[in-house]
Amino acid sequence: MNAIANQLAHELNASVQQVTAATQLLDDGATVPFIARYRKEVTGGLDDGQLRLLEQRLGYLRELEERRSFILKTIEEQDKLTAELKADINSATSKTELEDLYLPYKPKRRTKGQIAIEAGLAPLADQLLDNPTLDPEITASDFINPEKGIEDSKAALDGAKFILMERFAEDAKLLAKLRGMLQRNGHIESKVIAGKEKDGAKYQDYFEHSEALSRIPSHRALAMLRARNEGVISLTINPDPSLEDGNAECARIIADHYKLDVLASPWLKQVAQWTWKIKLALHLENEFLGKIREVAEQGASFC
Repeated sequence: MNAIANQLAHELNASVQQVTAATQLLDDGATVPFIARYRKEVTGGLDDGQLRLLEQRLGYLRELEERRSFILKTIEEQDKLTAELKADINSATSKTELEDLYLPYKPKRRTKGQIAIEAGLAPLADQLLDNPTLDPEITASDFINPEKGIEDSKAALDGAKFILMERFAEDAKLLAKLRGMLQRNGHIESKVIAGKEKDGAKYQDYFEHSEALSRIPSHRALAMLRARNEGVISLTINPDPSLEDGNAECARIIADHYKLDVLASPWLKQVAQWTWKIKLALHLENEFLGKIREVAEQGASFC
């Protein structure tokens, strides 16, 4: 609790004693209006706004710490908790960052990448990643194994591709870079669904609309989400409308993060493109749309 109290004191521009006193009152069942009006002498005069923020952040930080403990314990039980990973987990300040770090160790259904690893294709993926001058077709021919479902070079290369795509998509530092790019440059874009113009006339302002993620106000965000839920418009996130191809920029970020020599290896360039298109674009789009709804319902702008 000391670490949480210190953080809340900093965020609220209050003392640890004020935060501790207010936290105790909340834990005892007192409501924010009651504390703000009748317990000023106990909290040192924390106002309604400070108390509401404290209540919200207190719940979040407690859940964060509970999740942190679970993740540390789970990875440790897998005997994969390195000192560096433990430090990264302990320094994570958000649930998103924490879940990104946990992603590679999270129990999951058998994926195409895992099936390819089981078929013995991990060395092929590593060879093509480490040496972009290799000819993929020739290199993959050494991994043909009909008994394991690898009938030809194409099947071997597809398996290696899925291995790398899943590896890239579970990289917390890469995810942070892509989120940062979307937050800075991304736009939410809406288009009317054909045939819905009349029924959805009240949403006509959003029949063809684009707005920066970092500046969209809550009332417009909620209106766009309602229109989508009613089947009037579709919503997508354009990574950077100032570029001819924002998706290509996201693929470039992936390639740069792994220092892929995409000029020497068109195959690695395709892996980066597929990682964005298949594994990350929809995932991050849904994540941002969910965050927009969450923030908008609180009456704030997404920034």
